Amino acid sequence: MENIAVIATVKPLTHRRIGESLEIEFLNVTFRVLRSNANEGRVYKAVIKEPDWLSMLQPSAPLDGYLLEHGEFSASLAKDDRIAPGLEVTLTINAK
Repeated sequence: MENIAVIATVKPLTHRRIGESLEIEFLNVTFRVLRSNANEGRVYKAVIKEPDWLSMLQPSAPLDGYLLEHGEFSASLAKDDRIAPGLEVTLTINAK
């Protein structure tokens, strides 16, 4: 099922250097689902669907999705100035 989430928090993580000239900054981003099924007692996994540019910033996304706990999950994303609290994101949520 699809659901809408918003970015709740954005915190800087470490800088990573690849080779001698490429340095990448990462962010720890917390997503909060607007309508959560967390009270059903089931385990859910969330996959970022839209916007497309956001899903491309996930260097190591779990194949089956992020563990959704209490209507929230966190992800490490490459830094992008468009990532900000309040940004709406479309998720695909599956029960596991």
